Amino acid sequence: MKRKKNDKTFNRLFILAVAVILVIVVGIIALLAYIFDLTELLTIYFNDEIGWFVILIWIVSSFVIGISVSFLFGQIVIKPVNKIVNGMKDLSEGVYDREIDLGKINLLRELTECYNKLAKELKKNEELSANFINNISHELKTPLVSISGLITLMKQPNFPDNKRKDYLDIIEEEANRLASITTNILNLSKLENQNILTDKENYNISEQIRSCVLLLQKEWEKKNIEFSLNFDEIFVKANIDLMKQVWVNLLDNAIKFSYDDTQIDISINKTNEYVIVSIDNCGDTINENDITKIFQKFYQVNKDYKVKGNGIGLSIVSKIIELHNGKIEVQSYNNKTRFLVKLHIE
Repeated sequence: MKRKKNDKTFNRLFILAVAVILVIVVGIIALLAYIFDLTELLTIYFNDEIGWFVILIWIVSSFVIGISVSFLFGQIVIKPVNKIVNGMKDLSEGVYDREIDLGKINLLRELTECYNKLAKELKKNEELSANFINNISHELKTPLVSISGLITLMKQPNFPDNKRKDYLDIIEEEANRLASITTNILNLSKLENQNILTDKENYNISEQIRSCVLLLQKEWEKKNIEFSLNFDEIFVKANIDLMKQVWVNLLDNAIKFSYDDTQIDISINKTNEYVIVSIDNCGDTINENDITKIFQKFYQVNKDYKVKGNGIGLSIVSKIIELHNGKIEVQSYNNKTRFLVKLHIE
């Protein structure tokens, strides 16, 4: 109600301002007519009475027409301005779900689309921020509660010595998990504030991927997973340290979600435009809804947290590939999932 009152006040002030300008213009014209009369210019074409009557009619008509035009201008032009102002007030107050419609004129329609798109993006960022806080709280709370509970049990006088090592191993594992979460958050924060990629070198990407596979040997041996490496020696120009994070995260992810006693296939192909790395594993199919969100911070496909992870790894991968002006795609069907990384050839 208050907003409508403000809109009407604004319209009235605008019409009043235009009317004042018109009055001033008409006054100037009347003054010129008076000057013309003094110099007897009017009597050349009219006598005194007819000349002044014509001027009076012309002044009144101009004033009426001016007021009418001002009113129409205020309704047609100022109304969209009011909508934009009110929309900006909504955005400043955190109301993102109110769309505006400024009309069908091309410029106004384009402005409508830009505003509504901005509102949607702000709403999306607000939701992501809320999800980030909820997820990080969960990720940090779980290992902390576990460590606190185990320490409480170990402090009991009758705690058996034969269980002490097992409990310490769990505490160490949870502490390492906390360290991993904080390290990944710091890495992601650093990457998100980085817009220009530096320290790019031409190096053997095939050798790097082979070394990352060996680095995770302990993990894939636990599940009796085999690897099939189908590629020649391929070179790319990229940041070596950042790309190592990509392969470690993708391979670790493939191992976690693979069935036991299966095989992970890695291939590297080269086209005129891209070096394409494909990592295929056998595991549960990822549904389409999850695929669209899989690179969001802290988003996890496995909702029951049976598979250890913190949902940051793929966000890091996505950002690094983005910094390299590359692409990453996910395909999942028939219990097989494929990650495709495409790096531009320079």
